[in-house]
Amino acid sequence: MIVKTIQEIADMLNCDLVGEDKTSLIQGVGIDSRQITENALYIPLIGQRADGHTFIDSVIQKGVKATLWQKDHTPYPEDITCILVDDTLEALQNLAKAYLNTLSCLVIGVTGSNGKTSCKDMLYSIFSQEKKTQKTQGNRNNEIGLPLTVLDLDKDVEVAILEMGMENKGEIDFLTHIARPDVSIITTIGSAHMENLGGKKQIAQAKLEILENLKPGGLFLYDKESPEIQECLLEMDIDPSKRLVSFGFNGDISIISSIDYTENGIEFYCSSLTDKITLNALGDFQAKNALPCIYVALDQKISTSSILKGLKDLEMTKMRTALLKVHDAKIIDDTYKSNPESAKAAIDTLMKVQAKKHIAVLADMLDLGPEENDLHAMIGCYAVEKNVDTVYATGPLSKYTIKACTNIESKWFETKDEIVEELKHLLNEDCAILIKGSRAMHMDEIVDKLKEM
Repeated sequence: MIVKTIQEIADMLNCDLVGEDKTSLIQGVGIDSRQITENALYIPLIGQRADGHTFIDSVIQKGVKATLWQKDHTPYPEDITCILVDDTLEALQNLAKAYLNTLSCLVIGVTGSNGKTSCKDMLYSIFSQEKKTQKTQGNRNNEIGLPLTVLDLDKDVEVAILEMGMENKGEIDFLTHIARPDVSIITTIGSAHMENLGGKKQIAQAKLEILENLKPGGLFLYDKESPEIQECLLEMDIDPSKRLVSFGFNGDISIISSIDYTENGIEFYCSSLTDKITLNALGDFQAKNALPCIYVALDQKISTSSILKGLKDLEMTKMRTALLKVHDAKIIDDTYKSNPESAKAAIDTLMKVQAKKHIAVLADMLDLGPEENDLHAMIGCYAVEKNVDTVYATGPLSKYTIKACTNIESKWFETKDEIVEELKHLLNEDCAILIKGSRAMHMDEIVDKLKEM
């Protein structure tokens, strides 16, 4: 984490101080007055519901010595040194950018409609075998989370893996101006955020801002199976020093064998390694997510043995195609988010898990725009096409999914508790149960309740 004196932080921001203490050492930053630690710099952000400045008294009581303070909030608090700024959020972002410029580390930026967190986890697992590596924790990948992630980096970090999320055009551009990548990866282009951006090509254009701000000579890896990226690349004026590499089932780096499913994950071969790859994750799409990670690692002279060990021992962020055993049933927890592409991939994964019965438990996919009803129906049709035995669903949009599930067992539920009651009778059977929905649907609650049975 950032470790600087109060004066050094003020100098990094080119800001004035109010207060007597200029020499105390700051260790890290915090934006939550309830969790702030004594040696951290308090950064009071102004949100829709609360203004962090109003909690300064509780921060002072905890012994915090310094705060960023917005100039228009007067009078200034006593008993704490204030670094005066025009806007605390902008100051947080500027501080992160200035701090990252003091570090000597490889910066890897990862974005994509699906798979960016899995890709981040794989990169971390590989690089941490040989180098001091830090990554985005949780979903801290936006205009607040990314600066906080940067300020958490240690001064001796060698590899920083930064996840970059977006909902609108210009957001990736903004994030990459804070943390300009040496390596940029776009995992996929999907339907998420079509409501905001209008279509997949517009999503690709927004994601490709990560290429525009890639450092000269940097490496860019992209999904060959996303035609929108290919189309946009042809329209862009790209710095010829930047290296572009595609990945996928037919990319510059590709999978060259069938993907075998094991009790704990998958096995496959790829064009960049002669060794069989064992990946501690489920899904053909996870094999594809591993491809850019393997290429970047080889490009950075990471040994083959470290790459193989990193993928075999991978610890995935929760709720991403995690395979759980509950009594005799196998539960695939893929509850972090959902969109048409990831839902279809999850159904594919479900059907490759060895079991006598395959059950898909689905919830609404959000932010899909005017085609949302048809897209939900499409997932029902896909489940039928793939021979899913049973489909259960909840959420108003998922009624269209169930309506499309012709000739197979299907049922719509008003509540998640009703689904749990239906599923608990199946836990002593040889069945595979996929549970998936957009994050706002909180389908992880079903997983948690089943695990307790």
